[in-house]
Amino acid sequence: MDVLQIEGAGQIFRILPKPNRGLTPTPISEKEAGFKLCKIVGKRNIEGGKIQINLHDGRSLILPSQGPRQKTEGEFAPGGAMQLGLPKQNMMGVVPFQAGALGLVIDGRNQGIFGKITTITAGTHARPKIVKIETATEAFDTPAEYVIPVGTQASLIGLGEK
Repeated sequence: MDVLQIEGAGQIFRILPKPNRGLTPTPISEKEAGFKLCKIVGKRNIEGGKIQINLHDGRSLILPSQGPRQKTEGEFAPGGAMQLGLPKQNMMGVVPFQAGALGLVIDGRNQGIFGKITTITAGTHARPKIVKIETATEAFDTPAEYVIPVGTQASLIGLGEK
């Protein structure tokens, strides 16, 4: 999901997984280069009523206090994606990890395939949480840790061709 800009050439790319090709630069517009999506991998409350959000790329963000007894469980739930503005690293929005959202597979044999998340099956101690994704031509199951939500009605990022 990183954005790569080549100075002087006027080219901007987003590094995305593609089927059978690994990570591949995908051309994007200048407007789209102003943000990146990061998967939320952890959330915890810290001193002062603040919330710490841990992202898949190693970043940790501390959000301001929400006030006493205000719940934000669903808003920043692990598995969702946070839209970060570039270069200031400010939070622009959150894409929840839920049925009906659009998901991009970032690992495993279905890497680079995107489609609608239809079901999320809870995992156990021995079995991971499983996500069913439907594309225009197929449906498949994959572990939830391999999926990042990229939008609710439409994708926030240009995913290029399949």
